[in-house]
Amino acid sequence: MAQPDKYYNKYTYQMSPAMLRARRPYFWKNMGAFGILGGISLSVYLYTYNFLMQDDFENIPIPPIKDEDLAALRREYEEKKQLSK
Repeated sequence: MAQPDKYYNKYTYQMSPAMLRARRPYFWKNMGAFGILGGISLSVYLYTYNFLMQDDFENIPIPPIKDEDLAALRREYEEKKQLSK
């Protein structure tokens, strides 16, 4: 059977004053590390997003499609559109 944790109140699950004192020296270091890692992640995400938004994909050729195939695709699209309503 598990022992009750002496660093948490067993009724409210709040940290005890001893636990709060033990964690206090690490709070600002952890927040700094979180800020740095979060900033790096956010900057990579924003750089990638901005880079991809500038590309218009003109250099990617569109394969030719026959008129019959296009009509079949349009019919299929309209049928699915009607079913979803």
